[in-house]
Amino acid sequence: MASTAAAIDQAANPKSVDESIWWDSFVTLLNDLENAPLSTDLPLSLVEKLKSNHAWFLDTVSLFKPPNQASRFALDSNQVNVGSHRLIVRPELKDVALQVSSCLVGL
Repeated sequence: MASTAAAIDQAANPKSVDESIWWDSFVTLLNDLENAPLSTDLPLSLVEKLKSNHAWFLDTVSLFKPPNQASRFALDSNQVNVGSHRLIVRPELKDVALQVSSCLVGL
């Protein structure tokens, strides 16, 4: 009975992970870059996006780490907090997420 209660508690409480693993969609950023005016300075919002994603531009794949106990534990909850971002965990994608993470580490 205690293990059932622990499993329910683990699934109900969001887990937090290192916020450095978050990155904004590059689709929006690419669109902003493609539509930026060529004859003037870049809009401040675009400059801020570029600066905030600087590490990802330089180290995109090298920032991935192998799945560890903390990441597996986080995926057992219903929600994962990545800095200020809240992600709903879809249990059917857990194994795929761990496999993708393992593949990206080897690149």
